[in-house]
Amino acid sequence: MDRFVYIHNQKRAHIYGTVECMNDEWIFFDEESEEACLLEEKEQSSVELFRFGKWIKGTLLEQGVISFSKQLYKLKNGDQIRFLKPLPYAYEQWLKQLSDHAFFHFTRLMNELNFSLYDCLYCYNHSLFANQGVNFLIYDNTKEVSNVQHYYERGENHKDRFEITIHTGKKLMGAQIE
Repeated sequence: MDRFVYIHNQKRAHIYGTVECMNDEWIFFDEESEEACLLEEKEQSSVELFRFGKWIKGTLLEQGVISFSKQLYKLKNGDQIRFLKPLPYAYEQWLKQLSDHAFFHFTRLMNELNFSLYDCLYCYNHSLFANQGVNFLIYDNTKEVSNVQHYYERGENHKDRFEITIHTGKKLMGAQIE
């Protein structure tokens, strides 16, 4: 499976909301935070519109227009849209640095513990600076908090060891050597 598809389909990967036109400007109402902002302020041009019972991917253009592969759609008040949440730079780089095997192994471990890749609050990515060491990550899924220590070694062999500790004291370890 493609990493992008796998990441895109994680729980809590999207920001959901509705849109409304006020004073000739499109406003996005975030469903979770209940905050409102100008739609044009959204950094991403990629958007999904909920129509016909499914999410349809398109590109957000100016003045409330979404471009799909072969058509344009003018937003209507109350339309439901969603954006993919951005990942912090250090965390995104950390995910990219993992081998496919280590990436999928780690992601499955976290998902089994009811954590999404999008629950990451903090990532110290030491691997941006050195070929061996420890990366520190903190996750919060609103019910539990998890600390991940990623011991890694790069060189002739790729070694990855994950120590995952939940705030309840539950601990899980996983290792990948290539």
